[in-house]
Amino acid sequence: MSPELHINLANLQSNVQFYRGITKSNVEISAVVKSNAYGLGITQLVPAFEKYGIKKFFTATLSEAIKVRKCSPNSEIFTLNGFDFQNSDLYQEFDITPVVNNLLEAKKFTEIFDQSHKTALQINTGMNRLGLNEKALFEHIDVINSLPLTLILSHLACADDVPNKENKVQRDLFLRLCKNLPCTRKSISASHGTLLGSEYHFDMVRPGIGLYGGLKTNGLKQVIQIKVPVLQDFVIDKDMQVGYNFTYKAKKTMKVATLAMGYADGLPRILSNRGKLFSGNKSCPIIGRISMDLVTVDISSLPDTPDHLTIFSPEYHVDNFAKDCQTISHEVLVNLGERIKRIYSE
Repeated sequence: MSPELHINLANLQSNVQFYRGITKSNVEISAVVKSNAYGLGITQLVPAFEKYGIKKFFTATLSEAIKVRKCSPNSEIFTLNGFDFQNSDLYQEFDITPVVNNLLEAKKFTEIFDQSHKTALQINTGMNRLGLNEKALFEHIDVINSLPLTLILSHLACADDVPNKENKVQRDLFLRLCKNLPCTRKSISASHGTLLGSEYHFDMVRPGIGLYGGLKTNGLKQVIQIKVPVLQDFVIDKDMQVGYNFTYKAKKTMKVATLAMGYADGLPRILSNRGKLFSGNKSCPIIGRISMDLVTVDISSLPDTPDHLTIFSPEYHVDNFAKDCQTISHEVLVNLGERIKRIYSE
C-alpha cells in the first residue's frame, strides 16, 4: 500500500485562468515546468496546460526540455539554466531555445548557430545568481547584438515580499538595461512577481508554484491532496513510548495508527511530534519520529479507524504545511517521492 497524490486538473485550469485574469490580453502566460512540473508530472501536465491555452514552457535543463518537446510538438520551450553548448545538436534537433546567461554562452551560441535559431538572454538585475550584469552587457554589446534574441528576462529576488523596495529597484534597472538591448519580448515576473501589478508584467509572465496551488492567495486554488493509507491501528497505555529513540511518551491511553508514508516520500522528519494529518476536518497529531517509510499518528479523536488520512486540505494548505516544515511550498512539492502514485482528475 502506497500514498496517492491526487492532482485536480480543474483547479490547475482555474489557476491558469487566475493569472490570465490579472494580466492584460497582450501579456502571454507561460508555465514553468522544471523539476518534473514541480513533482506533479511533465508528461501529464504539459498537455493539460496546452489544453488551457499555454504555448510556452520554461524548464531548468535541456533534458527536461526534451521531455516537454516529446509531449508538446509545437510549443516554445526555454531552458533557464543556460546554453549547454556541448550538446548544441539537441537544441537544433528538438527546437529548444536556450537562455544565455553569460558571455561564454553568448559567444558559443553565435559560433554554433546562425540567425534562424533563436535564443533568450537573462540579465542580472541584482539577484546575483544567473545572467549578465550591466558591466558585462555594455563591455560586450557587440556580442549581445549579434544574438538572435526572442526574449530578454530577469528574475525578482523579493517578489514574495510585496512592500520590499528592491522589487522596484530591479524592475527599474531591467527597464533601463533593456533600452540599450535589441527590441524583443521582455519578462521579469514569475508566480509572486505577477501579483505585484501590471508594471511588472511586460510581454510575458512565468508562473510556476502559483499554477500548482502552492501560493495561499485569494483566487488561486489548491491542486493537490495526498491520501496516506493506514496500515495498522492499536491502543497504547499511559507512559508507553512510540518510535525511534522513544521521543514520544503517551500521557494517557490513546489510539494510534501507523501509516505508509515517511521521509523517503517527502514527509520531513522535522514534523516528528509536531505535524498533523487529517481525517476530514479533524486533525490527527504525528507522534514519535517519522521514519523512512512510516509515520504514527494519534487517532483518538476519531470514532473509527479510517482507511486513510490526508495531507493538504482546505483546512491545511500546502503553504501552511511548508511553514510547519520551515521551508517553502516549492520544496514540499518537488520532494514528493516517486513511490507516491500520481492520480489525475478533472
